[in-house]
Amino acid sequence: MKRMRALLVIFVLVLAAGSLAWAKDDPFVGTWKLNVAASKFDPGPAPQSQIRTWGADGNVSIMGVNAAGKAQNYSYMIKGDGKDYPTSGAIPNGSDTINTKKVNANTYTAIFTKAGKQVEATKFEVSKDGKSLTITLTGVLPDGRAMKNETHWDKQ
Repeated sequence: MKRMRALLVIFVLVLAAGSLAWAKDDPFVGTWKLNVAASKFDPGPAPQSQIRTWGADGNVSIMGVNAAGKAQNYSYMIKGDGKDYPTSGAIPNGSDTINTKKVNANTYTAIFTKAGKQVEATKFEVSKDGKSLTITLTGVLPDGRAMKNETHWDKQ
């Protein structure tokens, strides 16, 4: 019984170490702060601030303050497997699902949809040095206006 317990503990530790190593190698994982001055929002206005937390499990949470000074929180999954996942919270594009594909170690593409209709196409790209994230997107806002944003994020 003691031997089984010891083997179980070793197994759990190996899995935990492997997960940490994988997360460390993933350039997306971590906390990112929006560089509002370097970003372009069409149509504006830009949010006052945003922090993006990208988990090793692919969960991306965004918390911030919109242009009107109101708190804004939403999240979605980026798995890169080509499957649909639900979005959550007050996502600006009004989408209800996201579907992502991993292009390479530093790039994902995503399609956001609302009721089965595409509302946004997005590219997430981490710089080679891993210090910056650029997100480019084109789409349609819930009010029907076209949008084209390029946001720049700094690794924290």
